[in-house]
Amino acid sequence: MSFLDTHTIYFLTLLGNLIMLLMLAIFAKTTGFEGLMRYYIYGKLLQTIGAALGVFRWLIPVDLSVILGNSFVYLGGALEVYCIIYVDRIPLAGVTKRWIQVVAGITVGFTLLYLAGANIGTRVFVSAMILAGYSLAAAAGLFWRKNTTNLRKIVAIFFVVLAASQVVRALDALPRGGNYPLFAASSLQTMSFIGLYMHTLISTMAYLLISREVIDVKLKKAATRDYLTGIYNRMQFIQLSEKLTSLMVRQQKSTTIFMIDFDYFKVINDTYGHDAGDRVLIHFSQKMQSIIRNEDLFGRYGGEEFIIFAPNTTAEDALAMGRKIRAAIELGLAEDTALPGYTVSIGTATMIPGTLADMNTLIVRADQALLHAKRSGRNQIVQFAVDGDE
Repeated sequence: MSFLDTHTIYFLTLLGNLIMLLMLAIFAKTTGFEGLMRYYIYGKLLQTIGAALGVFRWLIPVDLSVILGNSFVYLGGALEVYCIIYVDRIPLAGVTKRWIQVVAGITVGFTLLYLAGANIGTRVFVSAMILAGYSLAAAAGLFWRKNTTNLRKIVAIFFVVLAASQVVRALDALPRGGNYPLFAASSLQTMSFIGLYMHTLISTMAYLLISREVIDVKLKKAATRDYLTGIYNRMQFIQLSEKLTSLMVRQQKSTTIFMIDFDYFKVINDTYGHDAGDRVLIHFSQKMQSIIRNEDLFGRYGGEEFIIFAPNTTAEDALAMGRKIRAAIELGLAEDTALPGYTVSIGTATMIPGTLADMNTLIVRADQALLHAKRSGRNQIVQFAVDGDE
């Protein structure tokens, strides 16, 4: 079928890259997504130029066309894979350096191979295996990363299939050597070029989908997490606490609320500056997260006031936990002498909840106990007694 000849498919690959570039530019402008988007666009642009040099090879000397065309494809492909793997985080400088070294080695190696007089079958074999390696690197980076999603696993499978198509192309080209025609009208060659075209579509759509997923995760985090400390904000804490309270009501287990407030926090801000105050809040939050249990909920209730929901916790457990908090703060300040010294007052309330409304009762009682701790000299733990006396 004439509309599926290899020249047409190769030209469609070039056209596809141009369309993908346009889609990426529109996506970046409309969503404001940053990350590595700019570098991904650069990668697509390099691949487009490389493909164009293959189609319009007669415009410049053949040797220069082959060397530059393949080099641009290798560089662009590496940028593409790099951005897909690290779409939601900026990699360490050492990681980026290793990527640059590998890609530089690939580009120089192919150039030397061409200048050494390698036949077209060998060159196609090497190029196809390089592209297969890129696809497998993308698959591995998506599938085996921490907290991977179902979307990324599906995309990883597609990349494995694309890698397999390139391996088939490589194994077909190598034994033919100098007799391998680049645009041969064969079913296998047609399938390999279709594989390249599918790679253009799948990789870009995958990047856009994963980018959209990253944006959604960030929006969800912004809606549920405190912007400074990264712990639950008040709204999310209350919502999760209500669910845990319902569970405690059914199980009839003792539950404790901790209300924690900094002592003289305004003095820290006025003396050392608000940046130092922020560092104190972050330091405290990190220390708390290192000592609370997995089942405990920890959130910022407002300003310099924090709250803990501790299920399956008796009054005795709560007192021990309060002492542990104070000890952790003292140890942390001893380890970080550059941080302004600080103390906290802690109020706790414990009961076996009978209804969901008892969660609000616990918060009110813990807040009353905290107020008593403040009035009694600060830097102490006060527990709300059942009869109302602390």
